[in-house]
Amino acid sequence: MTTVLHLFQSQLLLSSSPTLSPLVFKTQVHGLFSIAGTASFIRTNIFSYQVRNMSHGARSSNWRKRGSHRGYVTFDLVGFWSETSGKLCMVGTSKSYSKTGNSLNLDAVFKLKNVHNASNISSLVSGSLESLSSKKDENYFEPFSVLMFPKENYNYTLDSIEVENEFSSESDIEKGLSLNMNSSSFCSSYPLSRVIRRLWLEYSKECISSKNCSPISESYGQLPSLLSLKGIECSVTKKHMLRVRMEFLNGSYSQINQGFNPKNMLVGEGWWDEKKNRLYVVACHMIGTETSLDGIHVGDCSIRLRLRLPSILSLKNSSSIEGQIWTNNYVADPGYFKRITFRTDEVLGLGSQGLKYKYSRIDRVKQSCPANKPVKNQGSRRYPDAYSYNMRFDMSVRESYRRVAWGYSTPLSVGDHFYDSNSGRNFESLPSSKTEVANVMVNNDSRFNISYKIGISLTSNSTLSDRNSLFYLSSETVKISAEGIYNAGTGTLCMVGCRDLPSNRGVPITHSVDCEVLVKFQIPSLDTNNGSYIKGSIESMREKSDPLYFKRLDLSSAAFFTKAAKEAVWRMDIEVIMVLISTTLACVFVGLQLYHVKKHPNVLPLTSIIMMSILTLGHMIPLVLNFEALLTQKPNNKNIVLGNVGWLEVNEISVRLITMIAFLLQFRLLQMTWSSRKSDEGNKGLWDAEIKAAYVTLPLYASGLLIALLLKLKMNGDKVPMLITIYFKSYGGLVLDGFLLPQIILNMFSNMKENVLSCAFYFGTTFVRLLPHAYDLYRTHNYADIVDNESYVYAVPSADFYSTAWDIVIPLGGMLFAVIIYLQQRYGSRCVPPLRFKGSHVYEKVNVAH
Repeated sequence: MTTVLHLFQSQLLLSSSPTLSPLVFKTQVHGLFSIAGTASFIRTNIFSYQVRNMSHGARSSNWRKRGSHRGYVTFDLVGFWSETSGKLCMVGTSKSYSKTGNSLNLDAVFKLKNVHNASNISSLVSGSLESLSSKKDENYFEPFSVLMFPKENYNYTLDSIEVENEFSSESDIEKGLSLNMNSSSFCSSYPLSRVIRRLWLEYSKECISSKNCSPISESYGQLPSLLSLKGIECSVTKKHMLRVRMEFLNGSYSQINQGFNPKNMLVGEGWWDEKKNRLYVVACHMIGTETSLDGIHVGDCSIRLRLRLPSILSLKNSSSIEGQIWTNNYVADPGYFKRITFRTDEVLGLGSQGLKYKYSRIDRVKQSCPANKPVKNQGSRRYPDAYSYNMRFDMSVRESYRRVAWGYSTPLSVGDHFYDSNSGRNFESLPSSKTEVANVMVNNDSRFNISYKIGISLTSNSTLSDRNSLFYLSSETVKISAEGIYNAGTGTLCMVGCRDLPSNRGVPITHSVDCEVLVKFQIPSLDTNNGSYIKGSIESMREKSDPLYFKRLDLSSAAFFTKAAKEAVWRMDIEVIMVLISTTLACVFVGLQLYHVKKHPNVLPLTSIIMMSILTLGHMIPLVLNFEALLTQKPNNKNIVLGNVGWLEVNEISVRLITMIAFLLQFRLLQMTWSSRKSDEGNKGLWDAEIKAAYVTLPLYASGLLIALLLKLKMNGDKVPMLITIYFKSYGGLVLDGFLLPQIILNMFSNMKENVLSCAFYFGTTFVRLLPHAYDLYRTHNYADIVDNESYVYAVPSADFYSTAWDIVIPLGGMLFAVIIYLQQRYGSRCVPPLRFKGSHVYEKVNVAH
């Protein structure tokens, strides 16, 4: 009875997948058995976050799950099962946790019916899990409805001669790739079992809604875009027989395994035809009522599925899996739908088992891309080998000088050798890659036939309405298959590609491509010391008047070769150390100011409240944004490409703790300044001076932000929402860099002549604020550029204004402010113009004798 259970709560989908593992014993009553075991309930909607791995391509992104053990609940159960009635009843307990984190003992009764020794395609087991506690008790939980596919003594009934004849009458006679596997491979082997759960559906051009086009009734007017095909069980007694579950989804890969919904599923039986190398499936609908799972049953077994693995891939057809879904119903029947094709763009990595790639456009590539010979004066410059990991990269995409998308480029093959993009192995790991390298070269100057998979997705804030844009009417990622020649002597890669044409009003249509696409890349030398960019372009070879013409796209990607990778690791380590040092110094300088005001309490009312507020917010905002990560000791999602993730996590937690200390010290200083100003009733003129300073300071800040936004919007007018967010963060960093400005203006209005700020505080804090700009100058000239901001640990570009010009102007401005404060405190505020700011009174704290 070991099986997979699928749960609902109050008839609503609950993303859980429990398993039941019982032990069965005979009793003295005939047909009644004693059962003891466990039932485990596992939530599948645990929160996940993505760690994007640069130079891997979109298909190799790593997913890490984080969650709590509270998502896993196991009940220890004992009870009885009646063989005659098929009913099972068990009671037991489980450890769990309340919403407040308190430990709970859950008492429950677990019931199943239709549990019999033998089963077939129409057999379903239903039941419930109910709490034995009162509704008022904290241990109470809402009842679960249970539905499962039985596995014990299953009888295959749909592999009749009539059905086999129906499949054999299909017109497609092309033979597929032989798997050389046993039947169990469909249920458990890697990578086939994973890839067949990611099949993209394509419909005929007439399909713009679910009417007569969808195999499931619950489409809500929208056609499913993804098919997940999963083996429930593989037969032990019958060769190559298996049971399958077909799930139709509207969305992406992330929806797979997010619950069990019979309305979107089919259940069927399949078998592998060894003669034609195909998988055939007969599938049935799961029909039931809206109010209860008990009424669900299997019926209408009119669905047919055929799947094969092409033995030869090409430019126009680079799918490693393809197939069709249809019904044997007539057009007038209620369950009729038009034939659907499906395919996957992932590569199985089965090159050693007979899979080949057929190059068909090499002559066209030679015409479009003249061969470039190595420049003699370049010496012995080396470029990446065609089989190396460096040929795989992510990229930034620009259209008309505007960044509009991100993409990935992943090699599919070099010659007859395939790259396993799913497991991350390179070409050299394949058994025959070293013995037949000579056959891959076009000639003796290190030129290689090569094919690629390219995917490009619009950024979330990009909206393009130009009809000549590649992304016009494209709702999904633009996918391009390309083949061409890579010259390892010059680093040039030139290919002719086929792009998938836009879908029909958001509905993916049967495979339609435009093969007039030219793709070029220039890969930098391995000997580049400071790192460099891979530069490239995607162009249409059609005339501008052609409806399929699109404007040129410019591509760029940071080139992470071995030397650059080591430098990137070193850079990130240095940045973490600098963050720790800077944050610690900030604590020290604030502490020195607290010591200063303790010795000279009369200067507290003369301190600018605006300045103290700015510094306090500068420490508080990062803490608020990372509050959850601080408590759980888990860092923000970072693109940790090459470094030691654990080491960075530990140090990031240390930075947050030190930042918390700096915030508390700064907040204490702000609180003391506010309290002293309120208690200083004899010098109300200080409040007037503070207000006047605010009237000058705040408009300056507002006008500066407006000017910065207008200048940037003029250059990138299509990204207004994103620019506002980024520039608020960057401008906030600029305000922090000039934190002394409010104090300078307050001094002018108050005509003070006291040492309000300690020299260590204003010079030291200025040094801490300006050090990132000095480091950015060093980083720009000594390390490779990084496309993704999330790989920065110190001097993050989105947190301040960083460029060669800003890195010079901001430190000069900060030091100027510090010098002005020094002069004001030494010679009085009258030494600094303009004269109209100077008042006729001098505000200072007068000691009162008690």
